[in-house]
Amino acid sequence: MKFFERLSKIPLIKSLSSVRITVVCLFLLFVLTFWGTVAQVSQGLYVAQERFFASFFFLAGGVIPFPGAQLILWVLFINLMCVTITRFVYYFKPRYIGILIIHFGLLMYLISAFVIFHVSVESNVHLMEHEGTNVSASYHQWELAAWNDSGKIRKVTAYDVDHLAAGTRLKFHDGSFGVVVKQYYPNAHAYLVTDENKRAEAVINSSGIALLQPQEVLKEREKNIAGGIFEINIPGQKSLDVLLYGSDPKPTSVTIGNTNYLFRLQHKKYQLPLTIELLDFRVQFHPGTQTAKSYESTVRITHDGVSRDVVISMNNPLMYKDYTFFQASYAIDSFGNEYSTFAVVKNFGRFLPYVASLVTFAGLALHFLMMAFAVRKKREVS
Repeated sequence: MKFFERLSKIPLIKSLSSVRITVVCLFLLFVLTFWGTVAQVSQGLYVAQERFFASFFFLAGGVIPFPGAQLILWVLFINLMCVTITRFVYYFKPRYIGILIIHFGLLMYLISAFVIFHVSVESNVHLMEHEGTNVSASYHQWELAAWNDSGKIRKVTAYDVDHLAAGTRLKFHDGSFGVVVKQYYPNAHAYLVTDENKRAEAVINSSGIALLQPQEVLKEREKNIAGGIFEINIPGQKSLDVLLYGSDPKPTSVTIGNTNYLFRLQHKKYQLPLTIELLDFRVQFHPGTQTAKSYESTVRITHDGVSRDVVISMNNPLMYKDYTFFQASYAIDSFGNEYSTFAVVKNFGRFLPYVASLVTFAGLALHFLMMAFAVRKKREVS
């Protein structure tokens, strides 16, 4: 207790334990929540999240600095820590144990928010009816993938390319070739150029794309389309330049020796612990409109040879280990084929908010019970 006594007397900790800081932080969070929700209409969901909730501060009206949710939550966390130490640990009394537990529960909420924000991985699965997969795709991260075009089993080697600089060398698993990054653009437009004199370089591309023009990286990162030129070094042969573009509908083929390899710039893939197959998709529209009222998917989940059918709907996600599958959107093409898109969230700390809720509820229940017993005892004495 002497340690907490010394801490409680430090002027900085005493100042940070002020209840006024707590009230100001809660008020600012209320303002940000309202402001950010309204801003989503004009700015879009991702931009609003980045500006109001994922930042430490931003410029209101382009001029006035305003604290973002990250800064406010950090201040609130430090404030609660100081309050817990200076008021409920050092000056501990049995009748305050409920309030102490409540504060630990609130601290657990903030810790769980930190873990979820920094550790969770978001991706998506897009399936046509009767299709299945055991991988999901990132919304905005890109990778360079290459695989052998022979055989029934596809063994893919992939490298993250978002942070690669020009000149970076990549080695592939079988050693038959290497790849050097010549140009890489996080966001680019691609052009078909028929005039040979206007081509930037003589490059190989499956769709006839011959020129990439870099664009400003958008804040809504899922709208960025990556592109780049990669040099394929083949032992004993002349190097080849391959142009890859994120929205290219088919991979680019290169013959190396007697083997045909396919190259593609694609959204980063994540291995799932199961195989998900879309059996049936159903959508209901509001009468007389093409606006969806509700939609759901019947999927088959297979793991270790065991299968089961599950319905995933707008308000009924599928939870499997650390993964949660949400019904995100759908599409119907001109041929009547139905597609379903699932948002996939891998969250190691998804149970932390539930634990924090239980701890907070236990503290509230204990505090109110102790207050009730204290009032009853006071009445009996009087």
